[in-house]
Amino acid sequence: MKKIILTFLLFFTMLTFSYSQDLIIIRPNAAVGYFYADDIKGTAVNYGLNLLLSSNEFQHYGLIFDHLTMPDNKEISYLCTGLMIEQVLFNYFNMGIGTIGYINLVQTGENPFGLYTHLGFEYNFSRRLNAVASYRSDFIFRKQFSMYSALQFGFGIRF
Repeated sequence: MKKIILTFLLFFTMLTFSYSQDLIIIRPNAAVGYFYADDIKGTAVNYGLNLLLSSNEFQHYGLIFDHLTMPDNKEISYLCTGLMIEQVLFNYFNMGIGTIGYINLVQTGENPFGLYTHLGFEYNFSRRLNAVASYRSDFIFRKQFSMYSALQFGFGIRF
């Protein structure tokens, strides 16, 4: 019985020390860019939230929840949900990649999937608050191959 209790205490102590960093990052973001496809072209905006877990100080993984729409074209409105991984190099260079499903909110049609990437700059105001400015690029695999390129800004809060 002593061995079981000591093993449990040792395991709990290891978990406490290994997870002493902030585990959860909530990052609201917004972007303005250009949506391009053979059938549709124009200015598009997206806004949403990234929920990230930290694997270490510089690597994160998590979920994307965004709304992508074109103000000039009411046929394009997607709820974007997906998985992403992210890495910060040299304390400032932020890059990420992920897969996204696009749920069509306007018409009953296709719900494509796509590839999400971003490259940008991350600045830490404090241990708990940071800002990210990045170039976002989405490759959307619809019947008409589509691309969305945008400048994205977000503020991260760590817990």
